[in-house]
Amino acid sequence: MPSLSAFLTFLRRAVEAHDNGEFGAKASCLAAAAQRHPLDDFALGSLTKALLAQHRLDDAIGLAAIIAQLHADSAPAHFRFGYALQMANRHAEAITPYRRALALDPRVPQLRNNLAGALTLTGGDLKETIALLESTLAENPDDGDAWINLTHASRTSMNLPRALEAGAQAVRRSPRSPLAHNNHALALREAQRWDDAERAAKRACALAPRDAAMQSNLAMLLLLRGNYMHGWSAHEARWDGSLELGGNRPAMPAPTWRGESLAGKTLLVWGEQGIGDVLQFSRYVPLLAERVHRERGRLVWNSFPQMGALLVRSVGEHVDHYCAGGGVDSLPPFDYEIPLLSLPLLFDTREATIPAATPYLRADTAASEIWRARLADEPRLKVGLTWTGSAGHQRNRFRRVGWERYASHFGGIEGIAFYSLQPGAAADVAAARAAGLPITDHTAEFITFDDTAAFVCALDLVITVCTSVAHLSGALGRRTWVLLDANPHWVWLLDRPDSPWYPAATLYRQPGFGQWDPALAAVARDLAALAAQHRAT
Repeated sequence: MPSLSAFLTFLRRAVEAHDNGEFGAKASCLAAAAQRHPLDDFALGSLTKALLAQHRLDDAIGLAAIIAQLHADSAPAHFRFGYALQMANRHAEAITPYRRALALDPRVPQLRNNLAGALTLTGGDLKETIALLESTLAENPDDGDAWINLTHASRTSMNLPRALEAGAQAVRRSPRSPLAHNNHALALREAQRWDDAERAAKRACALAPRDAAMQSNLAMLLLLRGNYMHGWSAHEARWDGSLELGGNRPAMPAPTWRGESLAGKTLLVWGEQGIGDVLQFSRYVPLLAERVHRERGRLVWNSFPQMGALLVRSVGEHVDHYCAGGGVDSLPPFDYEIPLLSLPLLFDTREATIPAATPYLRADTAASEIWRARLADEPRLKVGLTWTGSAGHQRNRFRRVGWERYASHFGGIEGIAFYSLQPGAAADVAAARAAGLPITDHTAEFITFDDTAAFVCALDLVITVCTSVAHLSGALGRRTWVLLDANPHWVWLLDRPDSPWYPAATLYRQPGFGQWDPALAAVARDLAALAAQHRAT
C-alpha cells in the first residue's frame, strides 16, 4: 500500500485549491497524488476496501470523504463515503452521502439496501426503508441481503405475512448467512411457530458460534419456552448481544464472581437493564445474602435511584450496604461483582424453584394509608391502568395496547373508577376521558417508584401491558392483569394464564399476531364481573 499520509495530503490540497478557485494548483496536487496511487474509480474503491479490511476505519473514512469532495457528481464516490461510515457503525452519518449517491444514480449496486440498513439502525422512516428494499428486489430478486433486511423491516412495520415470506426467501438465497436465519427466527416467533423459530435460531448460532447477538436471541427464546436449563447460561450473552445492552457492560474494578470463596470478601450485586428487571429479580437478593453471609462475606447492593426507598425498605435488611445510582467510581470497595440478572443462573433456577413468594416488596405503609384515605369516598372498583411501555423500547409497537382500545372496551362498564399509572401521559388521559373512559390522573405526584407503589396498594386491581408497572404490582402481591402480545417478553412464558413469578397475576394473551381485541374482550368480561361482585359486597 502506498504512503497513505502523503497521498491524502495531496488530495486535501487539491480540495483546498478547488475551493479557492486555484484550478492549476488542483491539477498539480492531483498529479502528485496520482504518482502515489491511481485515481481511477476502481483503484480508489479497492484502496478504501483494503483500509476497511485492515480496520483502519478513520483512514478509510478520511479517504472516502476527500474523494467525495473532489468528485461531487460521482455517485460511487458518495456511496463509498457512506459505506466507510457505515462500517465504522456511524450509520446516522452514512445516510447523507447515501442519499446524495441515490440522487445522482440509484443504480449503484447495494446502495438502496445499505441506505435501508442505515435507516433501520437509526430509527428512520419504515415506509422509506421498505420502499428502498422492495425496489431493490424488484430489480434483483436474488439479492439475499435485501431479503434479510426486508424480513426485519416488515416485522417491525407489523406486516407479518411479508416478514415470513421475506425470511423464507432470505434463507433460500443466503443459506450460509446467520443473519438470514436469525431474522427469520424472529419473524417465526411473531407467528408463534415456536419449533421452527428455535430451529432457525439454533442454525444462526451454528453458523456464527461467536456472535453474541445470535446467542442472546436464542437465549430469550429458550427462556420464553421455559427451557431454563439451557436458557440461563445462554442469557449471559446479553452483554454483547442484546440491542439494549450490547457492549455497554460497565468496566468494574474487580472480577465477576464465579463462585470463589467470599470469606472476608465483599461482593457487589448491581441492578441492570430496565426498571422492570430490577423489580422482578430483586427477589434473589435475600437468597444471595444468605449465601454470602454463610461464607462469612459482605454483600453490597447498588440499584437505580428511581426506586426511592422501596428496595432498601423491602430487602435492605439482608444486605450490608445499599446504595443507588452514581458511577462505578462512586461505589464502595468490593472484591467481586455480579449483575442482578445473573442470579437465576447462579441459583440454577427452574420453574419449581423460582422464589415466588409475594409480596417481596413493601410499599410505605403511611403513604399507602394516605392514598386510601384520599380515595375512601370512591365506592366503585378502583382500577389502575397502563397502556404503553417506554416509547423507545424496541418492542413497544408490539406490546402497546393504547388508551384508545381501553376506552373502546372498558368505557361502558359500570361501577369502575379508573386511575392512570402512565407517567407523563396527561394528553392521553384527557383524550381517554373525552372518549368516555372515566379516568383520574394522580401521576404528577409520583416522583419515585416508591410513590407509585404506595398508590398501587390503595387500588383494587392493576391492568397493564408488559412494562415496569406489571412487575411492581406483581412484586407487591397486588391483583394484576397483564395484557401480552403473541410473542411476549420471556418472563411471561407461553400458553398459560398465570405466572410462576407472580402468583397474584392473571395473563391475557393475544391469540395471534396483533390481535388485541380478543384479549381485551376477555379482560372486559372479567372486569365487568369483578365490578358487579364489588358492588354486591
